[in-house]
Amino acid sequence: MRWRFLALALAISVASPLPSSLFLHAQPSDTFLQAAHWLDPVSGRLGGPVIVQVSNGKIARVGAPGEFDQLPGSAMTNLGAATLLPGLIDAHVHLQLGGALPQANAGAILRAGFTTVVDLGATTDIVLRLRQRISSGAIVGPRILAAGRWVGKQGGICEFGGIGIPGGPDAYRARVREDVAAGADLTKVCVSTWLADAFARPESYEISDEALAAAADEAHRAGRLVVAHAISIGSVKAALRAGVDGLAHAAYVDVPTARELRNRGVFMVATLASLAGVSAEPPVQALRRSVATAHAEGVPIVFGTDGGVLPHGENAKEFAALVEAGLPALEAIRAATVNAARAFRLDREVGQIKAGYRADIIAVNGDPLHDIQSLSNPIFVMYDGTVVQ
Repeated sequence: MRWRFLALALAISVASPLPSSLFLHAQPSDTFLQAAHWLDPVSGRLGGPVIVQVSNGKIARVGAPGEFDQLPGSAMTNLGAATLLPGLIDAHVHLQLGGALPQANAGAILRAGFTTVVDLGATTDIVLRLRQRISSGAIVGPRILAAGRWVGKQGGICEFGGIGIPGGPDAYRARVREDVAAGADLTKVCVSTWLADAFARPESYEISDEALAAAADEAHRAGRLVVAHAISIGSVKAALRAGVDGLAHAAYVDVPTARELRNRGVFMVATLASLAGVSAEPPVQALRRSVATAHAEGVPIVFGTDGGVLPHGENAKEFAALVEAGLPALEAIRAATVNAARAFRLDREVGQIKAGYRADIIAVNGDPLHDIQSLSNPIFVMYDGTVVQ
């Protein structure tokens, strides 16, 4: 399965025009959204009917229709029987991968209802430049946190086109410093190999403890989170020793290791749809059980897809994968809203439909608590107060 990842990373992207549905619709200074239902991921309550007032890119007020006086009809978007949710967060994508230009990949993700993404590795600073173009308003796309270049050993799983690090701890520190200087929001470090090897050799991992500790220390000195590709239980233990903040994929963990992850506040970005798919092979079944164990022991589960391996725009497939692993639908939704926002220090800005938060709002038909597939087809997407779908 993972040969595709390397092939995609080395592929030459081709230009594709942006679809007309992505062009921004000009908004008045205050707009109002009305819907029959809205889901609060914090309480888990499905309430409604509801009106959300949006002003200057932020949510100004959330309330029942009777709480608003003299609503201006021209500024009202009535979404009928739909359910409103916060804009979704995908905490593991690769916008450079996937066969199209990064800008087009970002557009596909935004149209799918994901208003914030975390890019966990590229071969150059291309995603950092894309992030700046989006934040400046030059082009349309989701909010991006980006790690810049992968941090991994020469010849290892994150060796793409010569970016692997040939040296020891000092070389890892230098790479982190270079990424931070280029504008990286966080650090992604590659510790283990892939699923089959991690299952067959549980204690194995591919970089030294010293190099891993150096990368984590340098990132933390710069105030950056550290997310580790660590799938084998041995690599998870090494990542814990180094003090990482999160795991970039689901990992093989037992109860004691899961409890240590919980106690240290380390989150897990499961990426089950791309790692496991629909396979019933023993390594995959064991991985699903590990995610269930981590969740049961209180490890924060964060939504991520490895987008670029999983096609951009199909990000919502991860919801069904999480439910298949044993998470209730509400917990899967929390993974893509409040959990992800908290993990990446955005929880005072996004992840809730709440006054003062950014107006990242989507609408779906039906009740996502009973039909998780409804999240695959948003009928409305608002990003920072502007309608994009």
